[in-house]
Amino acid sequence: MLLAFDLDNTVVTRGNEIPDPIVRAVAAARRAGHLVTVLTGRPKASTLPFLDTLGVAGPYAVNHGAIVFGEDDAVLSRSLIAAPVVDRLVHRYGVDEGLEYAFMFDDDIYVRDPEDPRWSWAHTLNRNVLAFHKDRVRDADKIVFSADAAGPRMLLEIRDEHPELMRYLWPDGFLEVTGPGAHKGAALAHICRVLGVAQRDTVAFGDGINDVTMLEWAGHAVAVGDAHPDVLAVADERIEEPEALGVATWLEAHVQGVLS
Repeated sequence: MLLAFDLDNTVVTRGNEIPDPIVRAVAAARRAGHLVTVLTGRPKASTLPFLDTLGVAGPYAVNHGAIVFGEDDAVLSRSLIAAPVVDRLVHRYGVDEGLEYAFMFDDDIYVRDPEDPRWSWAHTLNRNVLAFHKDRVRDADKIVFSADAAGPRMLLEIRDEHPELMRYLWPDGFLEVTGPGAHKGAALAHICRVLGVAQRDTVAFGDGINDVTMLEWAGHAVAVGDAHPDVLAVADERIEEPEALGVATWLEAHVQGVLS
């Protein structure tokens, strides 16, 4: 069995840590012979500490499935937003002085104002936050807008003008855009091909709008905590949030050998 975990609000708490009982339960599942992977919206730099905690060497996916890494950190698949599209979006929405943006490639984040507190979030951990200028436009793994009230309008505009791109609008006002086919469902399918795991032998755990495609694809889908309505619509069951040790409880109840 392949156990596929989202990170934030699935196994990682709002305090940005994985509770010890969840760590122990995942380790026990691995000892029992089950495979474990992580698929997250985070970039690689802020994902690696959690991979170490969970003992996941790879393959795994970051940036909502835009990049899949193998055990040796080789890039197994990558979907980029082409530089002309990055340029078009940044210059269209970046003219609004009240709307911050960032485009990201590997460990570099390009923003209008590196000191803006909107970029002091956990996802910038161990990354280079650089000032944007026109000579730095390039292909990107992801674009993030601090869209606030403009988010729903921007979501529709980008959908209509660039239907090939993936779009995720979050309750805190951030709008994230990734490249064609860059979603967790495609990433999980790719990981299963690499590992030789059948679709029916996968269990996916997630809570956010970016987890919907992964849960749709998995053989069994588990919604976690205060999950997005679209997650609940595709899930086979629902468990408690990481603060209440939902994943640990599920593993103890369902995965043979977890209590040994």
